[in-house]
Amino acid sequence: MAQGGVALPPSPEKIQAKFDLSIALTLSTWSALTLAVENSWGGPQSSEKRDWFAGAISELLQTTPDADVDYVEEFLLQVLNDEFEIVLEDGSAQEIAAQIVGLRKLTLQGDFKLVDDMYARWKDRQSRGSGAVVIQHVERGEDEDDTDWDSDDVEEEPDNEDVDMGEAPALIHAPKEKPQPEIDEDGFTKVVGKKKR
Repeated sequence: MAQGGVALPPSPEKIQAKFDLSIALTLSTWSALTLAVENSWGGPQSSEKRDWFAGAISELLQTTPDADVDYVEEFLLQVLNDEFEIVLEDGSAQEIAAQIVGLRKLTLQGDFKLVDDMYARWKDRQSRGSGAVVIQHVERGEDEDDTDWDSDDVEEEPDNEDVDMGEAPALIHAPKEKPQPEIDEDGFTKVVGKKKR
């Protein structure tokens, strides 16, 4: 692609295609999103939502070229909440946003080396079949428990089996007793509303 020994800059279409690829590859490394897709937290179309998500990020940066990391992070968190019902507070959205914004700058300059390296690593993971997500276990202190009750008071049923409670007693319709009318000293009957009976 050189004319007279001078390399031509990449076409806008190639730049956009490489940037779109970089977004998809970046999202594929995001463990929170991968976990949500694998567990169908976005419903049965979770995988399609992830693909749409990559396109929405690309469109966002096309329509808002001066978007910064905070703006992209806010967008990422909003989509995770709306589409996958995830409220993420682990800081990973900022890392992903920073990576996307950085890749945008590189691809606009015609530097595709990082994107090509990411793609090679992705292909290698796919060929080895190790697309598994590493989940980090976080230890919580006793005061950080998310429940409003003491776990000591809760009796757990073994294997979550149903408990046979026998037949429920039949309902009995007991007639309501009518309150006796109150008569004051002048001989008048006091009228009581239905709600006060």
